[in-house]
Amino acid sequence: MKSIYRQSLMFLLLSSPLLVLCSCGDSGSHSATGASATADSELVQIEDFSYLGAFRLPGGTYGVSSVDYAIGPLAYNPDHHSIFFAGHDHHHAIAEFAIPELSLSDDLLELNVADAPLQDFISLLELPAEGNPEALNRVTGMLYLDGQLIVNAENWYDAPGDNKDTTLVATEGNDLSNSAIEGYFELEGAARAGGYMAPIPAEWQVSFGANYLTGWSSVYSIISRYSVGPTLFTFDPQAMLTASAGSNGTVATTPFLNYAYGSGHYLSEDALVNEEGGASDLWNYLSNGVYGFIVPGTSTFAVFGSSGGINSGIGYKITQDNGNLCGGHCAYAADDYYNYYWFFDVREILVAEHPYDVTPYAYGSWSVPFDDNGRHAIIGGTFDEEHGVLYLTLSKAGQVGTYDRPPVIVAFQIP
Repeated sequence: MKSIYRQSLMFLLLSSPLLVLCSCGDSGSHSATGASATADSELVQIEDFSYLGAFRLPGGTYGVSSVDYAIGPLAYNPDHHSIFFAGHDHHHAIAEFAIPELSLSDDLLELNVADAPLQDFISLLELPAEGNPEALNRVTGMLYLDGQLIVNAENWYDAPGDNKDTTLVATEGNDLSNSAIEGYFELEGAARAGGYMAPIPAEWQVSFGANYLTGWSSVYSIISRYSVGPTLFTFDPQAMLTASAGSNGTVATTPFLNYAYGSGHYLSEDALVNEEGGASDLWNYLSNGVYGFIVPGTSTFAVFGSSGGINSGIGYKITQDNGNLCGGHCAYAADDYYNYYWFFDVREILVAEHPYDVTPYAYGSWSVPFDDNGRHAIIGGTFDEEHGVLYLTLSKAGQVGTYDRPPVIVAFQIP
């Protein structure tokens, strides 16, 4: 049925004039030829994201955690003009911070600091009625919807790669400490789907047959459970918002982008090549797509994250050029890391015969304020639909003391 739908959609799209797509950015960007963009579609470039400023989060412990060494996923709350934020990576806890006025200063100490949280950090992953049977311990994505907070999570080291639990719901998102916690639900795509979440813009909802997307990539350990490239699955959050997990908490998903490990169909053919001297600049062992969304009013599915090893190559448990002994895959050169983006044409996604057929029309390195040339990776994101603002978390970029490691939140106007 889906194949017939895509064939019909392909006819409609290809009956319009074609465009050649071009990425015209910095030296880290690339171009590709599109086959299905129509004359009335727009494809954004990285230069179209206008920097609005940044802010810091306050130090100290609030509830059971702090912002230091944060995991970093975000969810925007339009009720309070605030963000839900996943804190210290040992605590898998979530707090809510009001967003202060953004600052354009390039001096870290001059950035505005958010007030103490509207809601202190609370660890939600252990709170479902049936507990946490698969020991999930990393928040991977969040979505605030209709007063409820949907949380995706996974086990950082799922050695067999067989965990099915992915999602819980706090029924009172604005009062987490007194909220019922429903779950765990199981997204059909498992770890390949259980990360970032975002609404699908109204103009694309009929084409996708859904209102929301979810996705992820090979961010943490055990690559066998992941997609070797960013994914886009559609799902219906109402399946979770209106029902408890019970004995069958499966939530249907439809894959539109998916480069499943073991399939042999990866975003880059040489994504899993391990060698010194250079790695794939499209996708490799160090590539992380941590936030993806369809840019409203455009034909772009944008994914943001980080990558590395493109210049020096990638090794496994090697000693880097600065003497650091790596615990897993890492770049031979300790400074060979950068923030990255991958932009896909939604129209190509919709008409592709297989979810692994699509490649980005633009991708490359992207240096943003306070990232110290990629030293502070993008580890989370969310966007404010009403005002068209993208917020991204930069890992440990807000350090002002000897031992603190808080993030900085940077904001961009969506094209």
